[in-house]
Amino acid sequence: MNYFKNKRYWILMPPFLLMTVLLVIFLPIEHRWYAFLPIIVFWIVYYIWNYYSQKKNNSKNNEQCL
Repeated sequence: MNYFKNKRYWILMPPFLLMTVLLVIFLPIEHRWYAFLPIIVFWIVYYIWNYYSQKKNNSKNNEQCL
């Protein structure tokens, strides 16, 4: 999959990247591993959004065929 052409990727990436950087900067060292949670949430949201978008497109295509 080409991420540079994917609008959803570029819509989601900046806020999650900013959140990760801010967490790395402001969290104390013993809690710094929490900074990786936005990265995990980003990929979960991204794949869920793609899944429902593809599902919606497939249902539209199936209706047009009938």
